[in-house]
Amino acid sequence: MSAIRALATTDGSGAPALPNLPPPHPDAAIYSELRALGACEAIRAEWTDLADRALEPNPCLEPGFALAAAQHLVSFRDAEVMLLWQGDPASERRRLVGLVPCRTRRHLLASDTLEGFADPRLLNGTPLLDRTFAVPALAAFLRDWRGRSHAAGAFSLSGIDPAGAFATTLARVADGHGVVVGWQPLIGRRLELPPTARIASSDETLRDKGRLVLAEATNQADRRDAVEILLAIEASGSRGRAGKATLQDTREVGFLRSMSRDLGRQKLCRVAVLVLDDRPIAAALTIGKGASCWLYHGVGDEAHAALEPLPMLLAMMRKAAPSRQILLPGGLPLFGARDEAFGTITLTRRPQQPMRRPADLAIRMHERLARALFRPRPAAIDG
Repeated sequence: MSAIRALATTDGSGAPALPNLPPPHPDAAIYSELRALGACEAIRAEWTDLADRALEPNPCLEPGFALAAAQHLVSFRDAEVMLLWQGDPASERRRLVGLVPCRTRRHLLASDTLEGFADPRLLNGTPLLDRTFAVPALAAFLRDWRGRSHAAGAFSLSGIDPAGAFATTLARVADGHGVVVGWQPLIGRRLELPPTARIASSDETLRDKGRLVLAEATNQADRRDAVEILLAIEASGSRGRAGKATLQDTREVGFLRSMSRDLGRQKLCRVAVLVLDDRPIAAALTIGKGASCWLYHGVGDEAHAALEPLPMLLAMMRKAAPSRQILLPGGLPLFGARDEAFGTITLTRRPQQPMRRPADLAIRMHERLARALFRPRPAAIDG
């Protein structure tokens, strides 16, 4: 469909490596710590290491995404994370084996509650759990949550894959800790792509107008330039005229630039641009790596709207990496037949039955006997 051109072939360095310390004993106790998200910069190396060992990877809980959100976005200011450490808290050998996004809700006349943190930018809310110690880490989290939360409280995590390893492990562990797992599917919407024949026709029309190229940035400098192109295309259209473009929001644009830069260092951010005779007409930014990635932002030049440049760009990206699925907000794949979207998991305490003492049973029998012997007189009927 089009030639694939890489803008460069080198990349920046990743996060600093952890010191080569022996891991804690597999049976070491797991301790929980509730920490403000913005205060987690000091554990970036441990956090990055956990993300590499995660039971279920989640680019939205990588340090590059979450710390950028805490720095720039108001809705993440009160976010916290529960850190699960294996080993003595005072030991240098302790290891981070879990990270769960949450926040504390303060109540005037009731105990504080610990709740999951939901934000539309958090496309995937799956906690990070060490794949080797996922079960004890989850058990430690459930114990801590039950100890901190009000009896009527619930804990929700949105953007969870029902078929994923996290959901499966949680369902197995929760029952043994007196926790009921509820499930509410999200309403996932597919991006309405034009038929393949129409994309091919648009491709021919654009090629008649000039040279059509898919350009993808592979180093930090070109990735930064590609992000600016994406922002400029969006701002030149109707969103820009309405004052709603990302470039017109200081916080949003700061987050997008910082997030794409930090994730780019770890090869977790991909920015592709569709170019017609050296003029960009569409751009898309995805996050994640491996078998699937998330479409975080995509725009097309409205001057070529009739030829649908963004769907064409996405189709070309798919052709360039056919084994890699592009996921949409809600969890549905851009290409594929899966119909089950991601959803929200809700944890609630299982009501505990009070122990029945002989005195309690006697009182209950006395009340029932009194109700059986006393019958109210029927009301009189006039007439």
